[in-house]
Amino acid sequence: MEPTNKTKVSEEENLSQDEYQRLKNEHTRLEEKMYKLEELKYPSESEESQIGHLKKQKLSLKENSALESPKFACFTTKSTLI
Repeated sequence: MEPTNKTKVSEEENLSQDEYQRLKNEHTRLEEKMYKLEELKYPSESEESQIGHLKKQKLSLKENSALESPKFACFTTKSTLI
């Protein structure tokens, strides 16, 4: 028996929800690493470089993925709040 159109849509929604959750988790992981480094009172040159790299990764993830979707409208970074 071939899946109905409704079943196909439901499967696609689940996949997109799974992908959304994966992307959200990755974004959060990068953000947490970045903020731990930013909390350092005197970060080394290497740590400053890591912070820059993490910011670029986070931005790239957001720009090149479903993070631009309305689902992520609630995502604001701490740096934009300061």
